[in-house]
Amino acid sequence: MIKGGEPKLTQFVKENGLNILEVLIVAGMISMLIVIAGSMGTRFFVNRKVDNITRTISSTLQIAKLKSARHGVEYQAVVSYDNSNKSLTIAMQIGDSNRGSERYTTETSQTLNVSNGISITPSNKIINFNPNGTLGGSSGSISIRPSDGSKITRCGRIVVTPFGRIRVIVGNWDGTACKPIREP
Repeated sequence: MIKGGEPKLTQFVKENGLNILEVLIVAGMISMLIVIAGSMGTRFFVNRKVDNITRTISSTLQIAKLKSARHGVEYQAVVSYDNSNKSLTIAMQIGDSNRGSERYTTETSQTLNVSNGISITPSNKIINFNPNGTLGGSSGSISIRPSDGSKITRCGRIVVTPFGRIRVIVGNWDGTACKPIREP
């Protein structure tokens, strides 16, 4: 038996409040969670920006192709990237004929801000759709990728075939190419 009798249960139970050590431990854990969430949030924001640019360009191309078929005249999408101002302008224009339009009138235009570390090539691209859904000019692609030396890994690519098929690739940049996240 213990001298002085049995220990009282109230000796081990705090009566009120937190001590300073408990407060410091909780504050440290909260600050670590904030740091982890902040770095993940930054990466998420940049990925969303690249995905948004890719989606906006491909949507404009799809709408131009559909409007060309519906109205029976040529439509073209004009994509212009200004690297010095970090702005991307996407315009949809309607032609004056069903083949070989000489004049185009801008129907819609939008300008997007492009984050630092992202580049778009080519800087100027015109994609012309005929009423039958095929291209009136050359086919090609538009690439959204990290700038040289950037830590960004997300990339996107829009490929347009001579038959008017629009294919969107969203992936991760491996230093030389945009590797799709998942194959379509």
